[in-house]
Amino acid sequence: MAEPLHRIGHRDELDALRLDILSSAQRACPTVTLPADVFTAYLDERIPADVPPSIALRQMHTSDLYLACACARGDRHAMAAFDERCVRHLDPALLKIGLSADAIAEIKQEIRSRVLVGHRGRAQIVDYAGRGDLRGWVRVMAVRQALQSQHRNRREVPLEDDALMQRLIASSNPESDHLKGLYRDEFKRAFEDALQALPDRERTLLRQHHIDGLTIDELGRLYRVHRSTAARLISRARNLVLEATRQRMMSELDVQPRDLDSIMRMIRSQVEISLRALLRGRKQ
Repeated sequence: MAEPLHRIGHRDELDALRLDILSSAQRACPTVTLPADVFTAYLDERIPADVPPSIALRQMHTSDLYLACACARGDRHAMAAFDERCVRHLDPALLKIGLSADAIAEIKQEIRSRVLVGHRGRAQIVDYAGRGDLRGWVRVMAVRQALQSQHRNRREVPLEDDALMQRLIASSNPESDHLKGLYRDEFKRAFEDALQALPDRERTLLRQHHIDGLTIDELGRLYRVHRSTAARLISRARNLVLEATRQRMMSELDVQPRDLDSIMRMIRSQVEISLRALLRGRKQ
């Protein structure tokens, strides 16, 4: 039985609309290349079931969805465009909340991580459905996160710093545990001071890697660097905080440098063991 003419006409109209949407999206994102069939499927998945497709497509922010689709596929040009279009414009909204420049930089990096990398490879960009503009969607997410961070800052930041310390120094070596136990308070204070003194990016890197569990490959994609560069950045940040901890302990304790160096070597030797334990879900 032949397909009714009105259905053929409706299908042709919808196809023409999709082509027009694709063309507009390509003009809006000239640095991003996305296969037409991939974008069409991505669009169709986000059309509400209770709205006719032709009406829904006209109401959706389809050019933003084009960028979101490319970001979800890990396109570096799309991620750079996302950063330029959405993340770089967060400062005014975050300044109104009263955040410092360092706090704003950290919130922005956390937004990049959540939206473009996510947890265990599930980037939150896939949750963007095109109902509002992408920049506004990101701004709401950032402001909400900033307010939550302010609310829990006094209570949770010390706990997070303590967790990071445990990831960096955890050990199953009884001798090491005993030596660290002798100077537990001094070491904890020195570590927290060293961590807070780190540059913003290095501190964020350590937390993303050791607390959030982002892999070297995920960090490389997030910061748009080769995985070997990401590994060097992590190693450098870790060495900075451990060396600063050593210097602070030297200034506070009556300990011979040789003895303190021995403790620090034991601490360093447990870093990767601790990380593997963390990723397996073991409690430190």
